[in-house]
Formats: sequence, structure tokens, C-alpha cells
Amino acid sequence: MTTQITPTSELQAVNIMLSTIGEAPVNSITGTTTVDVSTAKNILNETSMSIQSQGWNFNTHVNYSSLSLDSNNKVPLPSNCVKLDANSQYRYLNFTLRNGYLYDLDNHTDVFTSAPASVDIVLVQQFEHLPEYARQYITMKAARRFAARFVGDAEITKLIGQDENEALMAFHQADSQESDVNILDGDSNTFSIIHRPTRRNY
Repeated sequence: MTTQITPTSELQAVNIMLSTIGEAPVNSITGTTTVDVSTAKNILNETSMSIQSQGWNFNTHVNYSSLSLDSNNKVPLPSNCVKLDANSQYRYLNFTLRNGYLYDLDNHTDVFTSAPASVDIVLVQQFEHLPEYARQYITMKAARRFAARFVGDAEITKLIGQDENEALMAFHQADSQESDVNILDGDSNTFSIIHRPTRRNY
């Protein structure tokens, strides 16, 4: 019987992290868990947020148009929105995200007479909604952080760091390939936001 290979689950990611400190794998990461499991899960979530919030091809939504004014003339944004910008047609507008709403930095207000037609936004996804290359990189980066915190062995951290670097290279290659596809499909706006100069921390 052939074993089906499936994308890395959150449970598998946590078990990879536990293995770095010599802990046995667990069958569940929900409900009552050990301190090690709880810590691993928290570090995995922190790492995922840190990486995703920088904005990549897989979680950047160009020309996001589901915008409307609420009863207070504010423009609420999705709860998983962590970054936004005016799109390529309205680069002269200086928008940001503040307290869950669209904010006009030039006019110092989150009250609008009308909602913009669209903006470019970055949405954080649940771990198991991510492409596999993102899951692998997040897992290895989280594993290094976890091992450094619990073991503090420089040699172990170095070995995990090598795996992390390999995952990072694969991550960049896959994300670049996806953005190239969007360019070929005629979506130059995606290229604009993905490749806009920004400081990314790896």
C-alpha cells in the first residue's frame, strides 16, 4: 500500500520542533498540552506572523476591492490584514492600517467620504492554508528558535540553521517563480507590490 505524501500540517511542524530537543512526537496540539508543546506552538505562530507580515506573492492581494464605509464612515479591513498600500493607480495616496481600519496618513484621519475602489493588502493565513514551501521555511526557522531557547547548544542550533537556510532558498525560489507567472499573465501590479523596496528580516 502506497503512503500518500501530504503537505506539512501544524501538528507535524510542532513535532519537528520537538525533535530538535529530543522530545517524542505528540498526537495532538489542541486541548491540554505540555509546556514544551505549548511553547513550540506559540513560537510557530510567532514565526509565521513575522514572515507572512512582510508580504509575499502567496499572501499579497493586489487591487483588493471589497471595501465599503461603515456607519461611522470608516473603512473596516479584514481581521487578518497586517499591511496595506494604495495600489499602483493611486500611489499619491498615503494609506496605512490602523486599529483595523484604513487610515489616511496625509489627512490624519480614518473617516472617509467614500471608500477607495481598491487597495493592495497583505493577509496573514492559517498555517495549513499556506503553500508547502512557506510551511517548510516557517517550520525550520521556528525549530531553530525553539531549540535555541530550550537547549542553547550552539552546535545543534548551527545544524538546524543549515536546514533553515536551505528552506529559505527554496522559499525565495518558489515565491519568485509564482510572481513571475503573475507577470506573464499580465498582472504587473503584483510585481509592483512584491518587488517594492522593503526591509525584510529573515
